[in-house]
Amino acid sequence: MRAQILSVLKLVAKFAFAFGILWYMVAKGKLDLNVVRRGFSHVDDLVGAAALVLMALAFSLYRWKLLLRGQNIDLSTSQAVRYGMIGSFFNTTMPGAVSGDLIKAWYVISDFRGRHKTPILTSILLDRVLGVFGLVVVAVSPVLLFGPRVWAIADLHKVIVPLLGLFGGVVGFFAYVMLSAWGPLAHLRRRLSPLEGNRVAHALLQAYDSWTGYRTRPGILAATLTLSVANFLCMTGVALLCGHAIGETHLSTLHYFLLVPLGLLATAIPVAPAGLGVGHAAFNWLFLLAGSPNGPELFTMMVTIQILFNLMGVVFYLTAPKVVPEAAVQA
Repeated sequence: MRAQILSVLKLVAKFAFAFGILWYMVAKGKLDLNVVRRGFSHVDDLVGAAALVLMALAFSLYRWKLLLRGQNIDLSTSQAVRYGMIGSFFNTTMPGAVSGDLIKAWYVISDFRGRHKTPILTSILLDRVLGVFGLVVVAVSPVLLFGPRVWAIADLHKVIVPLLGLFGGVVGFFAYVMLSAWGPLAHLRRRLSPLEGNRVAHALLQAYDSWTGYRTRPGILAATLTLSVANFLCMTGVALLCGHAIGETHLSTLHYFLLVPLGLLATAIPVAPAGLGVGHAAFNWLFLLAGSPNGPELFTMMVTIQILFNLMGVVFYLTAPKVVPEAAVQA
């Protein structure tokens, strides 16, 4: 009972925190709801933005389906859509951007009774990791393709330097996975084998093996990273259309590709549903670096369109076969 009360209080606190940020931004004039209202009057831009959100969602669902295939788990397209949409629904209605992943995993584990949980959970974790990688690749693309032009904007140095560090991490991740079967990395894994008698160590080593096992299927890693990049290219396109709708004139296309993925990265922090509040603050700070005061308004339009699609997941949740907890097997 005490745990349930604490859980409810924690949820209330996170909602209060998120809406507290929104109230502060509106009160201080950092978020102009009249601008948002004017933006939603541009139907042509909204239709285009909605189409791009739908495409991004399709790329995301197919990415997860491929990652499961990399663990020798083949979901049908209908299963991937159903459980992916259920996850999106709970990610929107619960704090943070990972809450629905646990529910999505529960459904898959139930469907694939007799299979270990670890590969399923690994695919979902790696799906999140590749989502972040897609954001980083899209954000760093203006720096790599138009370096001198982007670097000439002094105010953006605050984000360019750490962004290049994140990109180095992306390259390092793929290098590690592909080299994990050779040299000192393989030797280290063999040295850890005696620890498998310990339950916790066994679970960690099983997760590690599931993760590095993708080295035997490099095509899946390449395809899923490509899908992640396509996903966030679509979302950057959504931002461009929303910016046009609200009359944003301060930013170039390069600004959007550099700043929007970084702003979306902040919404993954498990503080509030759909990144509310946190995303507004992040877009405000990032867009001000480029001389635009319209970051919060643009994010409001983006997240509203995305939430409307994610809420459609309730239909899949209500019509999905009932999950039987006993069907889940021990890892």
